[in-house]
Amino acid sequence: MKHGFMEDCRRCIGLDGCFLKGVCKGQLLAAVAKDVNNEMFPIAWVVVGTGKKKQTWNWFLRLLQTDLNLGDDRELTMISDMQKFKYYCFSVFMPGLCSAVEEILPECEHRMCARHILANWAIKWRGIERRKRFWSVVRSTFESEMKRKLDDLDKLGHNICENLVKYNKERWCEAFFQTFSKCDSGDNNMCESFNAWILGPRHKTIISMLEEIRVKVMIRVAKMREFAETWQDGVSPMAMIVFNTNVKRSMRVEFMFNGDTGFELKDGPCKFIVDLRTGYCSCKSWELKGIPCPHAVTTIYFKRLDPSEHIVHWYRKETYMKAYSHFIQPVPNMIMWPESSNPKVLSPPVQNMPGRPRKNRRKEVGEIKRVEKLSKKGITMTCSICKASTHNMRSCPTRLTSNQEHGLPTTKKVYTGPLIDSTHVTGDIGYKPSKDLKWKGKEVVTQRQLQVQAAMARIKTRSQPGGIQTRSKVMGKSPSKKTT
Repeated sequence: MKHGFMEDCRRCIGLDGCFLKGVCKGQLLAAVAKDVNNEMFPIAWVVVGTGKKKQTWNWFLRLLQTDLNLGDDRELTMISDMQKFKYYCFSVFMPGLCSAVEEILPECEHRMCARHILANWAIKWRGIERRKRFWSVVRSTFESEMKRKLDDLDKLGHNICENLVKYNKERWCEAFFQTFSKCDSGDNNMCESFNAWILGPRHKTIISMLEEIRVKVMIRVAKMREFAETWQDGVSPMAMIVFNTNVKRSMRVEFMFNGDTGFELKDGPCKFIVDLRTGYCSCKSWELKGIPCPHAVTTIYFKRLDPSEHIVHWYRKETYMKAYSHFIQPVPNMIMWPESSNPKVLSPPVQNMPGRPRKNRRKEVGEIKRVEKLSKKGITMTCSICKASTHNMRSCPTRLTSNQEHGLPTTKKVYTGPLIDSTHVTGDIGYKPSKDLKWKGKEVVTQRQLQVQAAMARIKTRSQPGGIQTRSKVMGKSPSKKTT
């Protein structure tokens, strides 16, 4: 994999670590790059202990520097998570990867993962609108656009921008990224994808885990070569999506030509300058990605040229096939391995932490759970008939009235009369059958009406002078007296 990276991959590497979940505890450090189609390209991975983070990262970076021939690392981009940096939101300093990169690769461009910055910043500033404004700031490709996006964000809270710019914006905003790597990625999703890809092997022992990862990478190389045969163009599908989007956006761009090599283009409230000889656009998007931006596409079409020919070679099919032209050779089963006289490799020492060990990953603030239905948390439910937020459609008071006005049948009978105490059995609630049903020539009555009629008959009998006749009076006998 290292030969594929050295020959035909952009010099942009993501670094991250994940914990092992099996019997043998430890940490797996990984270095992952991006291929031509912006998919993960694993370079190297290693198992280390959980302690002495700075020493382990120093050792891992020195191996990468030697094996990958990084040289003076002047045209190299490294991306890592937010947790590995100094951040002052909680007055915590987390040493490790940041200090190791500054020591081993001092001249490289070191970016922060914007998604982890958002997770820490959103602890105090939550909300969907604030999240959208944050990503608009991250994706600003020139400084004046970034300032305008920050002004829009500042309207959503007092001192909200001051808390955001505490994180060094040169590490996570595209307006300050270097252009030599032709990668505008501001997150570390390639490493996160690799960690999720090897989640199953991470539950096994160290040797079994490493063998399963090797097999997965070996199979992936073959599948990626088969995938390249399905491309309709000589450019990767992901690059063509970006290119086609820029072609559509170029239709609304106005341009002026100075007669030489300079173009002045108006896109909304901003004006940009394009120079086709040097491949320069003042919006910086063309230099960051290596794909012509909407302003460059407009000028190239004016010159009656093909804009797709100006896409850099990092997105070409030939480059993709060269990166996956180095194969991992198959290995026999472990029981067939020859015995070695070298000392056995022991598992890393385990440092027992207080408390019950966690099984699931800690969820970030505002992270959406993986369920079949989307969460309705924070959404105000309203009635679909009257649009009120105090009830739903089933209990809407206007639903019955509207149906009666239009002569439509109602699905539910609602009693609107006075409240009746259940102890008064002689009361009449005024309910009658909806249809005039008759049986044997008599009007149909309900069971409630029968109970009322029986109660009225008993009351009428008690009110007579003779009172209620007992069984003894009917038989003509005198009641017997009880003896003591």
